[in-house]
Amino acid sequence: MEVPRASTWLPISCLLVLVAAMLGGLMLGVAGDRKGMLALPRGDSTVEVLPDVTAQFRFEDVRAKPDTAWRRWDGSGYIQSFYGEAVWVRITLRNPGADAQRGVLADAEYYTDRIEAWVRENDGNWENLRAGEWAPMAERPLAGRDAAFPMEVPAGGERQVILRLQDYFGVWLRPVWWPDEGAFASAQLRDLIAESAYFGILFALLIYNGVVWARLRYRDIGWYLGYLGSVAAFMFMARAQHQVAGWAIGSPWMEMPLTAALAASGFFLTRFAATFLELGTLVPRVGLGVRYAGTVAGVLALAALTMPWMNNTLWLHLAVGGVATTHALLLVAAILAWRAGAYYARFFVLSFGLLLAGMLPTAIIWLLAIPLGLSAMSMMLGSALEMLMLSLAIADRFARLQREKIIAQAQQVAEAEKRQAMQEAYADELEHEVRSRTRELAAANADKDRMMAVLSHDLRGPLTALTLSAEQAGAAAAAPAGRTGFAAEAAQTGRALLLLLEDVVLWARLRAGTTRATAQPAVGVVATAVELHRNGAARRGVKLVVEAVPELQLRADLVPVQALMRNLIFHAVQHAASQVVVQVTATDRRVRIAVRHDGIDSSVETSAAVKGEGAELRGGLGLRLCAEIAQAMQTDLEISALSAGGTEIAFSLPTVGESTEGNR
Repeated sequence: MEVPRASTWLPISCLLVLVAAMLGGLMLGVAGDRKGMLALPRGDSTVEVLPDVTAQFRFEDVRAKPDTAWRRWDGSGYIQSFYGEAVWVRITLRNPGADAQRGVLADAEYYTDRIEAWVRENDGNWENLRAGEWAPMAERPLAGRDAAFPMEVPAGGERQVILRLQDYFGVWLRPVWWPDEGAFASAQLRDLIAESAYFGILFALLIYNGVVWARLRYRDIGWYLGYLGSVAAFMFMARAQHQVAGWAIGSPWMEMPLTAALAASGFFLTRFAATFLELGTLVPRVGLGVRYAGTVAGVLALAALTMPWMNNTLWLHLAVGGVATTHALLLVAAILAWRAGAYYARFFVLSFGLLLAGMLPTAIIWLLAIPLGLSAMSMMLGSALEMLMLSLAIADRFARLQREKIIAQAQQVAEAEKRQAMQEAYADELEHEVRSRTRELAAANADKDRMMAVLSHDLRGPLTALTLSAEQAGAAAAAPAGRTGFAAEAAQTGRALLLLLEDVVLWARLRAGTTRATAQPAVGVVATAVELHRNGAARRGVKLVVEAVPELQLRADLVPVQALMRNLIFHAVQHAASQVVVQVTATDRRVRIAVRHDGIDSSVETSAAVKGEGAELRGGLGLRLCAEIAQAMQTDLEISALSAGGTEIAFSLPTVGESTEGNR
C-alpha cells in the first residue's frame, strides 16, 4: 500500500514565503533601519589616527604629540591595529546647528576588547570613560553590547574625543555618530527584538526536535540537534549576546568557543546529511567525501581550543572557509542524492539555497564596507530559513512515519479481524467436523452393537441345531443309521459355523480396507458358491439353476465376491418356493450377476436389512455383510420384485481390463 505524502510543496512554500517575509522585514527592515546614524568622518567632523605599535603611550603622551603626528582618516575601510598593538583615534565633532546635539559616539562593530574615551568638557577638563568586550556592564557609560559613549555637542560648537583601542588579535574600528541619543536607543531595541525572534526560532526548533529525538531516538535527528545547537552557540557569540547577558568576555576567549561552535556545526551537518539522506548507499563516493569533510571540521573544532595561545585568527578563517566548502559539497551531494531517488534531498537543496540567498547580501555589504553588525542580519535570516527547512524535512518524515504507523496499525487490525473471522469459520467447520465424526462414531458403535446382536443370533441357530442333533444321537445311540445322520448334521452345522466365521473375518477386512482385485472367471466364482449351498437347497426342496456365459471374465477380489455370492444364494434359498436362479450376463463392459428366487416378494424386507434399518435380525449377518462387500467393490446391490413373484438381487463388476473407479 502506498503511503500518501505527509506534506505537499504548496503549504511548505507558503510557510517559507511567510516566514522569509516576516524575518526579512524584521531583520533587514526594522533592525536594519539605521536612519539617524552618521558614518564618520563627514562634513566638518574629522577623524585622526595615531598608531601605538608598542602599546605604551599614555594619555598625557598622546596629548603632547603635535598635530603633525596624527594622520587624518578618510573613512575608507577600517581603522586597524594588529596583534600586540594599540591605536589612538582623535575625533572632532562639530555642530553647525542652532540646537545642541545630545548623541552617542559608537563603534559600529562592538568587537574591540578595550576602548577608553577621553571627552573634553566645556571647562577644558577630560572625562575618562571605558567600554569594550572586557568592560563589565556596570562600568560602561551605556548599557548594551555596543562600545558607545554619550556626549553633547553644543550648538555652533564642537566636541573633541580621544579614543584608545586595543584588541588581542587586532582592532577593526568604524566610528559612527548618532546625533540623537533616542535614535541610538531605538536602533538597539530593534536589534534586540529581531535577534530575540531569531534565537526564539532556534530555541523552538531545538525543543521540538529534541522532543522528536527523545521519542524516536533516530541518529540523524541527534546530529541535527548538534548542528542546530552549534549554530545557535556560534550566532550567540558572534552577535555578542554574552555581553547583553552581562558577561564581560573578550578576545581570545570569546573567539575560542565561537570558532569551535562554527567548526562543530560543519561536523554535525555532514553527519546529519550523510545519515538522513543515506549518502553512503545512494552516492557512496560523495558520501565518503562528506564524511571526510565532517572529520576535518571536527578536527578544526578541537584545534580552536588552542586560540588563547595564538596571536592570530587562523582557525576562525579556516572554520569559515571549511563550513562554506562543506555547504557547497553537501549541495552537490543533495542534488546527486535527489537524482538517485532520495525524496528528502530536495529539502536540503532548498535549505542551502536559502542560506546562500542570505549570505549574498552579507558578501555585498562586506564589499561595500557597511558595518559588519548590520551585514550579519542577512546571514541570520538565511541561517534561520535553512534551519526551518531542515526541521521541516524532519517533521515531514516524522509525519510520514506516523502515517505509515497508522496505516500499518489499520492493516494489522484488518488482518486480525480477518484472522479472527477465519478462526471463527474454522471453529465452525471444526465443530461441524467433530459433530459429523461423533455421529459417525455413534453410528459405527451402533453398527457394532447390531452386528454383535446379529452374530449372536446367527451363531445361536447352528449351535441349537448341533445340540438337538446331539440329543437325538443320544436317544438312538444303538442305531448305526442314527450315528450316520448325526455325523451329517454335525458336518453341516460345522460348515455353517465356519462360513459364518469367515464372514466375520471378511467384514473386518472390509472395515480395514484391505481388498485386492484380480482377474477371475465369472462362472468359477458363481459355481463355487452354488455348490456350497446345493445340498442345503436340496433338503429344502429348492432347485439351484446357473445361467452363465463361460467366456466372461471379471476383475475383483475373489474372497469378498465369493462371500457376497454365498450370502445372496443362502438368502435366496431361505425364501425360495422351489427354485433359485443365478444368472451371469455381460452388459456394457461389465459382468452382471443376479440371484433371484420364486418365493414370496421379500424386496422391502431385504432392502431394509441391507441398509441396517431393523430387519437385520431376520436377514442375519449375511445381508449386512453383502452391503459392506458391495460398497468395498464400488458397486450397488439392486433389489427388485419379480412380476411372477419372488425377489431379485443383482450387482455388476468390471470385466478384465476395466477400472473399478467411477463405475458405480
